[in-house]
Amino acid sequence: MRPGPLNGGVPAGLVILYATASGNAEQLAHAAADELAADGHAPEVRNVADFPPGRLHECSVALFIVSTWGEGAPPPDAGAFCAAVGGHAPRDLGSLHYAVLALGSSAYADFCAAGRRLDADLARRGARRLVPRVDCDTKFKAGFARWLAAVRQTLPIPS
Repeated sequence: MRPGPLNGGVPAGLVILYATASGNAEQLAHAAADELAADGHAPEVRNVADFPPGRLHECSVALFIVSTWGEGAPPPDAGAFCAAVGGHAPRDLGSLHYAVLALGSSAYADFCAAGRRLDADLARRGARRLVPRVDCDTKFKAGFARWLAAVRQTLPIPS
């Protein structure tokens, strides 16, 4: 079994959440789910627009694939989720392990800002990073592969 931060236990409540405007984050979320399923995991894949932020307390592991829209905003349908996670109400996410893959374009001044902000907000709420965030430009396949390989190395293989 590969070492992982979950005390050797298999993560229950593994969810892959995406925030997308063009569909790239959704495509990558499903590709990640396929690879994790090949390892024996059973991830749930959801758009953040359809996932109540309060459900994060039910998850052991959440993988976020987040696009940035324009000058640093989350995609239009992800605004409410990101605002809730970043809000000022005290909300402890200390039982959540997470990883963020941020997608963006370096043509914009606030490159990958939505993913960077979500990563910081989750950490501020006490969630624990599985692997460092990876920021990807428009050619994201290599960054995605590197991020997913690190995630797969960190998660224990289910028996």
